[in-house]
Amino acid sequence: MNVVIVEDDVLASNMLVSFFTDYTIEKGREIKIDCYNSPHQFLEEFKSQYDLVLLDIQMPRLSGIQVAEKIRQTDENIIIVFITEIAQYAIAGYKVRAMDYILKPVSFYDFSYMVDNAFKIIKSREQKSIVVTSKQCLVKILISSIYFIEVQNHKLYIHTNSETYETWASLSSIESELPQEMFSRINSGVTVNLNHVLSVNNDSVILPCGELPLSRRRKKEFCSNLARYFGGTLHV
Repeated sequence: MNVVIVEDDVLASNMLVSFFTDYTIEKGREIKIDCYNSPHQFLEEFKSQYDLVLLDIQMPRLSGIQVAEKIRQTDENIIIVFITEIAQYAIAGYKVRAMDYILKPVSFYDFSYMVDNAFKIIKSREQKSIVVTSKQCLVKILISSIYFIEVQNHKLYIHTNSETYETWASLSSIESELPQEMFSRINSGVTVNLNHVLSVNNDSVILPCGELPLSRRRKKEFCSNLARYFGGTLHV
């Protein structure tokens, strides 16, 4: 995770860096940290290269809220956390979709809880797409766009709502990158996106792109996974 601390108080900034160091040791996480004591310099050099920004709200000439507003003009995804001595100031953070705020003096418990949440958000975002090599090019595929994935003649085909991608990856390796609750095998060589299942017949699954064979051996497990995904009971 790439982190930047924007804090005009050098001692406070150093303490946050120390907390990050302790956190990486305790959690075994990899974190890269940059620090700015000047919000103006930070904005001049900011290029959406960070996952998380910690902003002191009370800074001279340019407040943390103002810095966050400028950040949001070019970066919709960066996680914003405010550091403040007065909780009332943090209310304004909702306008810039801040994830959290931490009151000074910062405790390691509150700090660790905040960083844990930031990692959860980053992980959930990463799961929204996969990257594969297709036709000698790296292709980023939205997971939500995938209808089904199949193996044919030792090649893997990822069928989406726009096109089909051919790759040499194994089905099991691709499945390991997908949300387990969203995908399920319907036979030994095909896994489908449960979100796109229109109906299930006695021996087939209907998707927007067509009908696929459902093996007898996989049927019970598939129907159970589908029912769990949609939060109900499935009778076929």
